[in-house]
Amino acid sequence: MQQNKPTFFQRLNKKLDVILRSFSEKDTNYIEPQKYDFTVMAQHTQVYQYTRVVADNGSVLTLSPDVVFKAGPYFGWKWLFLGYTIDVKNFFKSSAGTYFDISLYSNQVGLDLYYIDNGSNFKIRHLDIGKNIDTSPLNGKPMEGLSERSKGFNLYYILNHHKFSYPAAFSQSTRQKRSAASAMAGIGYSHHTFNINYDKFVKQVTDNVPEIGTSIGKDFFGDDKISGMDYRSFTVSGGWGYNHVFSPCLLASGSLMGGVSYNVTESAYQSGFYSVIRNISFKNITLDFTARIGLVYNTSKWFAGLSAIMHNYNYRTEYFRTNNFFGTLNVYGGFYFDFKKKRK
Repeated sequence: MQQNKPTFFQRLNKKLDVILRSFSEKDTNYIEPQKYDFTVMAQHTQVYQYTRVVADNGSVLTLSPDVVFKAGPYFGWKWLFLGYTIDVKNFFKSSAGTYFDISLYSNQVGLDLYYIDNGSNFKIRHLDIGKNIDTSPLNGKPMEGLSERSKGFNLYYILNHHKFSYPAAFSQSTRQKRSAASAMAGIGYSHHTFNINYDKFVKQVTDNVPEIGTSIGKDFFGDDKISGMDYRSFTVSGGWGYNHVFSPCLLASGSLMGGVSYNVTESAYQSGFYSVIRNISFKNITLDFTARIGLVYNTSKWFAGLSAIMHNYNYRTEYFRTNNFFGTLNVYGGFYFDFKKKRK
């Protein structure tokens, strides 16, 4: 009896199933699949940020908000983790900033998403203008008139995903059985704005350190009073990761990805794609970095560990250049369970 020919949607569904299954393919000699579908975890997160502004005359301004301490529960189903953390320091009051940072891991690909709006949280950590002037009265004071916002994503592909498992180190949905390494390649996009109220900046500095004089504004932003930056970065990146297995339960992981970024100012971006292409310049190219470190003890029934993810972005203009750092440190612990009998 002749069988009915599969419909278009049946063929499409089969192809999609093959593609989706390929994302979970692994060499079981190196990677052990998790035996449970569900995970409960508690996590404590510390958020760090740092910005360094260097004027063309060598003056340096270092800024950072206070460290953000967050904690909360997470619930996982297979490779998907959902949770919520609260700002511990501002539990009884609203925080002036917004911090959203999430990383998704599968065997083949990884994705970082972030949105950071510091509002007016930045503080002056150090100001160096030379001339043997003591600027320490400014240290630790809130930076008046400053606003900063960053958002973007990093998407990367793990070449040796059959043997090297990022989820084993950062999402605990697998276990690494043998040490393995992998090269990685990716793309990224980000949008950064950094604005300083010129007059408030000059007033704050001269009120605390009168001998500096009102020329401090020109030192950083030039005669035209350029008071910040608004740019987008398009990045191509590559790097290497390594998982070292100390014992069947103990894993250490580290990776570093370097990116070549092309920075486009907001005015150039608004002028259109062809305008950007016609005006490509090597001075708009910078190097960025993303590093990950993880240490986890996983018995396949419960786990505990710590991880750190660090991003570094750079930018330069005719008058100044900046180095921006954003990082998170996570300490966590949890256990696995299932609503049905454990699979053998």
